[in-house]
Amino acid sequence: MFTMEEQRAKVEQVLGSPLPELDPVYQEGARVYMSQSPNTFILPYMLSEVYTKEEMRMVCLLPATAGEVAGKLGLDADGTEKVLSEMELMGKIVASNVADPRIYAPHQNSVAFRDSIGTGRLAHNLDWMPYIKAYRLMDLWIRFDYDPEIARSISGEMRVIPKYESIKDLPGVMYCENMKEIMERNVLAGTMVTAQCVCRTYRSYIDLGRYDPNYCAELTEHGGADGHCFSFNRQAEFFSKKHNVYHPGMEEAMARLREADLSRAIYMTPNTRDTTYVCTCCTDCCAVNAFEEVGYKDIRAASRFRPEVREERCVGCGVCTGRCNYSAIHVADGVARVDESLCKGCGNCVVTCGPGALKMKIVHEPDWIPEVPYVDGWSLHDELDAGN
Repeated sequence: MFTMEEQRAKVEQVLGSPLPELDPVYQEGARVYMSQSPNTFILPYMLSEVYTKEEMRMVCLLPATAGEVAGKLGLDADGTEKVLSEMELMGKIVASNVADPRIYAPHQNSVAFRDSIGTGRLAHNLDWMPYIKAYRLMDLWIRFDYDPEIARSISGEMRVIPKYESIKDLPGVMYCENMKEIMERNVLAGTMVTAQCVCRTYRSYIDLGRYDPNYCAELTEHGGADGHCFSFNRQAEFFSKKHNVYHPGMEEAMARLREADLSRAIYMTPNTRDTTYVCTCCTDCCAVNAFEEVGYKDIRAASRFRPEVREERCVGCGVCTGRCNYSAIHVADGVARVDESLCKGCGNCVVTCGPGALKMKIVHEPDWIPEVPYVDGWSLHDELDAGN
């Protein structure tokens, strides 16, 4: 979190000029998102780079139907529907799955806001540079220091899935933690989508001012065809209806799985058995990783697995220590040691252990993973649909 003076200086630095005079609608719009980050001074300037004044006036009235927004603003209903629909396609707002009439709403958390806008541009193959000031301000807006209340609210929101190669021969693996089975089933059903990673794209544009497919140290991506963000089931169907998406064949999907398995990235999914998407998160660009670095260690629940060391096979090479994102493994007296209190059970150390000294074990029962439906982050919550 930045002080007000720091926020002012950073906004001026991004804009490259003294602070402009904002239309009051952006101050009003800021109240819609005020609770999502303590960096409130940045917010109206960021919104002015994302929304036109007409769009901002509409967002201030959400959640609502297009007809309700049109009535309050004295606009044509069909024209308002068109504007709101286009905003949704570009990730600026979300909408219910109910078609008649649809309910539009603002995003419900800051990272979803950021990701959705980035996804909108990726899905339409648009250059990010016209929005670079917005992205740089957004990157500042979502960064904040540790706060116990926030930590409680986001604890266990996401969960680590182990690398497939680390658990492929282990009995008792559930479907929602078996990446190969998840991918195979959805490829066969036509409900798997691969996408270029939004986080890697953000970092490339923000740091370099352009997109470089080799920017990430772990994974190279040129677009959806070789992307490592995976959507399944109804989220893939949702994207397919709205965007130009990439449905990989089995060979392509397995190639992406092998690349991700061998990388140091961590598989992350919402903490539920209802698997609708899996991110491959690296330490150099992931927003969740940035939260962990400032103290939100519980935002990602660990998997049900932990590595154990077969000491008779360990040669003390230390490859595993370089693979761990959580400093949970080290070599002492020539043998690898695992600190299970730090380990997230990602399997990175197991996948590339040449001597086979590391293997996974199950340390939690199935009820470790909540058996609840995933609330789709790309459309409105189910209760809004039901209330309509």
